Amino acid sequence: MCYFSSMKQRIPAFLKPGDLIGLSATARFATQEMIDTATEFIEKAGFRVHFEDDILFREGQVAGSIAQRIQSFNKLIDHKGIKAIWNVRGGYGSADIVDAVDWSSLKKHPKWLVGFSDFTTFLLHAHQHDIPTVHAAMPISFENTTNDHLNDTFRVLSHGPQPLELKEDHGHCRGTLIGGNLSVIFSIYGTPSLPSLKNAILLLEDLDEYHYHLDRMLLSLKRQGAFKGLRGVLLGQFSDIHDHDIPWGTEVEKTLRKYFDELSIPVLTNLPFGHTSQQFPLVIGSSAEVNKNQIEFKL
Repeated sequence: MCYFSSMKQRIPAFLKPGDLIGLSATARFATQEMIDTATEFIEKAGFRVHFEDDILFREGQVAGSIAQRIQSFNKLIDHKGIKAIWNVRGGYGSADIVDAVDWSSLKKHPKWLVGFSDFTTFLLHAHQHDIPTVHAAMPISFENTTNDHLNDTFRVLSHGPQPLELKEDHGHCRGTLIGGNLSVIFSIYGTPSLPSLKNAILLLEDLDEYHYHLDRMLLSLKRQGAFKGLRGVLLGQFSDIHDHDIPWGTEVEKTLRKYFDELSIPVLTNLPFGHTSQQFPLVIGSSAEVNKNQIEFKL
């Protein structure tokens, strides 16, 4: 069994009570209601909230122009008091700006990046700069996320990764935790944000896709060699998956598993993360070990 982890990680400082969390909108536009929800939950957990007026900019579906979104995110990076940056929602548009973010400054003074869905691009790009990040619920869904998993997220930000208990024995594997939204991974694989999945334990989730398109994305990744060297796969929730009048013909789980089962690696399904109320926080870039009925994560 090969153990792989980065010895160069730039681990952000864990948060203390009263620390400042900045809010970002890298993709779809934010609303005042989302800001208010974020503020309520974050302050209740014992932290303070910071956001710039430009978080409410809007251009069509996205949170302002590309230049405005780049400037807005870089201001959060440059703010010396901010210890974590929490994206308020997903959508589409993070890849527009990810290459222009001031990653060199973030690497010198790392902050926790928190979110999922379209923000997967940022989580994985940060990993290329040796900065671990947190795949977790965003303010747009705070009110629908279980209290346990929201509390777990604040616990991760304050103390580090938490173990995930499993209902049955899934064997053993160890690798670097990489992944997020399948559609995003499909779109950025082979770019500077995700050049390789070698030695990874891959986590995947998705929302609002056609069943056949799940197969198309996984087949494309397989043909590109993306799955060579994987150590294991963690499949979360695949919500609101559509089909046609003539069904695809298999269960969604079977479609998801078929490209991984042939690799003879552990494949765990129906795990508590994705576009649902179950959103267990997972630290991208951590060393993950599946050991029987538990997954342990270490930095």
